[in-house]
Amino acid sequence: MKKIAVIGSINIDFFVEVDSSPKPGETKLGNSFFRGLGGKGANQAVAASRLGAEVSFFGSVGNDENGKYVIDTLRQEKVNTMFLNTTDTNTGVAFIEITHAENRIVVVSGANNYTNVSYIKNILREMLEHDIFVFQLEVPMETLEYLIPILHKEGKVIVVNPAPALYIRKELIDKINYLTPNEHEYRVVLKTAAEMDKVLSEFPNKLMITCGKKGVKFFDGKKIFHVPAYAVEAVDTTGAGDTFCGAFVTALADGKTLIECVSFGNKAAALSVLKKGAQKGMPYQEEIEHFYEKELSPDGEWHIQTN
Repeated sequence: MKKIAVIGSINIDFFVEVDSSPKPGETKLGNSFFRGLGGKGANQAVAASRLGAEVSFFGSVGNDENGKYVIDTLRQEKVNTMFLNTTDTNTGVAFIEITHAENRIVVVSGANNYTNVSYIKNILREMLEHDIFVFQLEVPMETLEYLIPILHKEGKVIVVNPAPALYIRKELIDKINYLTPNEHEYRVVLKTAAEMDKVLSEFPNKLMITCGKKGVKFFDGKKIFHVPAYAVEAVDTTGAGDTFCGAFVTALADGKTLIECVSFGNKAAALSVLKKGAQKGMPYQEEIEHFYEKELSPDGEWHIQTN
């Protein structure tokens, strides 16, 4: 299996469950509280590692208790942490409100701002020993602007999950192999008002738009594929998109076809929403195989739709 490098954010997630969101100036009593490792980068690294991928993480933590917790947790998840950058600022944090399986999130980036060009230059040689590179947009855009052209020149596979949604220049998109926005993000990322299918037709085998319960759509150069999601009773959708991305790149590393990669991502994402917390529900390989064999795919077949 090919080696995966995740370049991205690390946060400590603080979760609160509440029956309804407070209005401005209103105080609400919550139902429960818990914390866990988060950040889109760390989430995707953990998701891929649990599914059997060889993953190294490139990112930054603070020289604080949260930073120590991050490193210990990533190591327990069998993610290589030897390239992490330790800074004098606080480790990134996220505050997540869960209401009836939906979530609202506020992020304070902290040390993630130091996953910058200076840091990348210091570990570039070690980084280039990897095959597949995964980015999100919770680290400085300058980092992507600097690194992606280098990786493209080296013939590496580049996957960008553009969240939170920011505009990405066409010159950079041309060097990306796979771009995975959701149905809302793609308009911002590509600065377009065009309908989804028209936009997909402009990026064959590159743009994969995730649509939550409706699955994933992409254009293979001839037709648009709609790869359906799996119907489950969601408990918490936090981290589902990150699970999809981690599973998608794991399948890429294993040499799967594009449709197989998307299907595998959908399966992992469906399982991930059955538990509370971004990482608590992220499945292991055996969980995917056993659950879907017994509960969702009794005929052993997977059916896709095209339009």
